[in-house]
Amino acid sequence: MTPMETYDACIELQRSGKLSEAINALKQLTEESPDFPLAYNALAAIYKKQGEVDAAIRSMEKYCELEPDDSFGFSILSSYCLEAGRRNQAEEALGKAHDLRFKAQFG
Repeated sequence: MTPMETYDACIELQRSGKLSEAINALKQLTEESPDFPLAYNALAAIYKKQGEVDAAIRSMEKYCELEPDDSFGFSILSSYCLEAGRRNQAEEALGKAHDLRFKAQFG
């Protein structure tokens, strides 16, 4: 299966409520395809849903590393950091998000 096909299967696991299976499958996907950003994004969302904010932050950081022009990713990272009490990191991520949106809008 391609990384996208594996990702889609993982999302189906998540939607059916099999969160631990989805996490395990996504972790395996990140090992097999470490440059596939959607796996990290999905992991972050599941971790956040389970209240594992530190793990969600680590996954979003990796996503943002792989997708450095995604302002929405940095906004999500900022919200996770804020929830974890990491104000400086939250402000840094939000600033990056604002910079990316400004650049996209005004060049």
